[in-house]
Amino acid sequence: MVQPPALPQETPPLPCPSTNWRERTRPWWWPALVALGTWLSVVVSIDPAGSYPHCPEGPGLTIDEIFNVQQGVYLIEALRTYHLGLLDPRVLREVFVEHHLPDHPPLGRLWLGLHHDIVQRFFPPHDPEGPFVVACARWGSATAFALTILLVGGMTSLWLSRWAGLMAALALALMPRAYGHAHLAALESCLGLTSTLTVLAVAHTWAGEAPPAGRTALWTGLCFGLALLTKIQAIFLPIPLAWWAWRRWKWRAARPLALWAGAGLVLFFLGWPWLWFAPAKHLGAYLAGTTERATLSVWYADTQYTDRTVPRSYALAVFFAVMPVKLLLLGSLGFLGRRPSWRRAGPAEAAPPKLPWTPRESLLFWELVFPLAVFSLPGVPIYDMERLWLPQVMPLCAVFVGRGAEIPLERLQTVWMFRRSRVQAVLLLLMMLQVRALVAIHPCYLSHYGMLVRGVSGAARGGWEVNYWGDAVTRSLLADVAARTPRGATVAVAPVLHQFQVEELWRQSPILRRQGIRLVPYDPEHHPTEFVLLFRRLADLPPDWRNLPRGVERLAEVQREGITLAALYRLPEAGSARTP
Repeated sequence: MVQPPALPQETPPLPCPSTNWRERTRPWWWPALVALGTWLSVVVSIDPAGSYPHCPEGPGLTIDEIFNVQQGVYLIEALRTYHLGLLDPRVLREVFVEHHLPDHPPLGRLWLGLHHDIVQRFFPPHDPEGPFVVACARWGSATAFALTILLVGGMTSLWLSRWAGLMAALALALMPRAYGHAHLAALESCLGLTSTLTVLAVAHTWAGEAPPAGRTALWTGLCFGLALLTKIQAIFLPIPLAWWAWRRWKWRAARPLALWAGAGLVLFFLGWPWLWFAPAKHLGAYLAGTTERATLSVWYADTQYTDRTVPRSYALAVFFAVMPVKLLLLGSLGFLGRRPSWRRAGPAEAAPPKLPWTPRESLLFWELVFPLAVFSLPGVPIYDMERLWLPQVMPLCAVFVGRGAEIPLERLQTVWMFRRSRVQAVLLLLMMLQVRALVAIHPCYLSHYGMLVRGVSGAARGGWEVNYWGDAVTRSLLADVAARTPRGATVAVAPVLHQFQVEELWRQSPILRRQGIRLVPYDPEHHPTEFVLLFRRLADLPPDWRNLPRGVERLAEVQREGITLAALYRLPEAGSARTP
């Protein structure tokens, strides 16, 4: 019997490349929009002292910025000068041993220096003095923060939903302290980017049932190397990862962990030429520098402590004090709430997991709590409020905020009055109300406190530090200094934490230089002055100035919620201020 010819099978249509691209990028659209908006809002308001007088003012010059910018500009200039000649051992020794400041690795400072070079070339500052302008380098932190928002929101979208990704991106963008650090030419935002990249890369690629392949372990380890090249706090990343991997795979975790750590350490060594000269000596000096350094003072509960004797509740107390309440509530729901898919519907179903998280979320949890736990241990130095743990904690908190915003939608979507769109509208409105808090505290974001301590006024009454880094000495206050003091006047500055602080404040301020105003460290015994400019870092203020001395006239101030953050004073007699 003759078989009929087989009908040709219809071949399935090939996927449209444009459609695939759209589907792959769709989870990133909303986070990208939030990141772009945040970046724009930061870069237009980064001027600390008059370098960009036609832009909105930014936070004042903070204590450590000049070291980061100086080193970043120096490294960029060395690259421009020597090109490939930088590989010459004699040149390397001159650049990285004789003139390099090795208190931090070079990557974050190089990032700031690169942005300084670009911004200074295309958006030149007004009346610069000296080799660098801090306002130009601040763009680097803005870019790093925007990329961190994109990472957090995009990965949360991939793992949970586009709604969760949007809320996670908004949560990070609207955390006032994180948003404030994005305005500063410091390493916190750069470390936030590299450490978040490391954790999210591992969480995304190591979440399967089997240990990751060697190639995956190697490239995620390179992300760890970037974090090591940014700041010392990156050493917190391996321990939670090792604990998490050991609990999942036992001895099978040894190989990927070794490859991951090895790749990171190799990149760290290769990326920091200072270590190439006397590696053991220099590495030991770098690690010892985190412990053998000047003791810093801490103000907590209306008491002055040293950084090693501060009560161990400090880190956790600061975390809850500076976080907005709405983000704490959503984050708590993300931490504790079980998703409906894990609820048991009958005896035949498997039991829900012991924890309300997937393995991926479990890793994020351990990476989040570990820095807070370390800084709660006896003898571990901690200072400057949230600065030491913010880069690694707050971006991961934002992921749990996104998760917390997803849970009510899944649980209430079957109830008519709580339709998904209505719940989303309410949550989004609550989130956007946080913009009001940013506007109210602008540009002194590092003085923000949440409503758990009743804002800045409640924090001041509760004995918290209200301005630890000097960002309240804003452009408007410097303009008041120039307007309310005679031309060529001498103004004392307090507190002064290092020898270059006063000189650089003057150098970075065209406003003061135009009026010929001279700045000196506050010293009533040897350098009596009529005018005193101070910011309220209570731990380091002279004791007489923690409360306003009798007879002192306040000429100008920066105030939030009735609390003075920084001010200009006139003494009743030059060099003397009688205390009550």
